[in-house]
Amino acid sequence: MIQIKAVDAQNILDVCELTTSKNFIGTTKERCSCCNAVSIAETKYHSEIYPNAIYSDNVLIGFFMYKRTENRAETAMICRFMIDDRFQQKGLEEKALEHILRGLKIQGVRRVVLTIDNTNEEVKHLYLSFGFHFTGKMDCNEYCYELAL
Repeated sequence: MIQIKAVDAQNILDVCELTTSKNFIGTTKERCSCCNAVSIAETKYHSEIYPNAIYSDNVLIGFFMYKRTENRAETAMICRFMIDDRFQQKGLEEKALEHILRGLKIQGVRRVVLTIDNTNEEVKHLYLSFGFHFTGKMDCNEYCYELAL
């Protein structure tokens, strides 16, 4: 069972140790995004960004954060979504994303946006399988996708 918990004093160090690297060493430049520590640090300067830990059966497996502003509460931007390398290719990416999208919908979100490196076929396939579609826009050399909930 997937659970989402806010990053807090009890789990922050464990969340920062998650990595998509095959050698299990977190770096400031992971395969397609920055390390969790940098992402969490960013949230301290932007109150509209929410960092969350992803658990499966009470085991920490990943991290995601999203941005949602008061003046556009119907839209959430997934800024980061990662599953630790030890837990990839087990169907947990799909279960976690499904849980995240359900939670955002419960919060009143009607539109989810994100950007991806279009050369990352696995990530692209994951988002397309959930109904995300390319908007025709790019942001910082990444392709913008969106999903209506």
